[in-house]
Amino acid sequence: MRKNKSSQNQPTSKAAIIGLILAIIPITALPGLIFSLTAFEHIAAYDLKGQRLAKLGTVISIVWMLIFIIVGFFLFRYFG
Repeated sequence: MRKNKSSQNQPTSKAAIIGLILAIIPITALPGLIFSLTAFEHIAAYDLKGQRLAKLGTVISIVWMLIFIIVGFFLFRYFG
């Protein structure tokens, strides 16, 4: 059986924190997505906190990428 640690003693995943920070910056949305997705496996493997941070980083990265695709489409359509 697996022992459950209290959430106060559980460390937070560094990959989730880095993924969230990189996801907030528009230029680094892709590395932010990579770090956030990697954090999910890291959190499960080492029983860490940070599930919400990884989810938030993933969502923010995807939103930035959709914005880039939409803006790129209109720029190419009207100026390309």
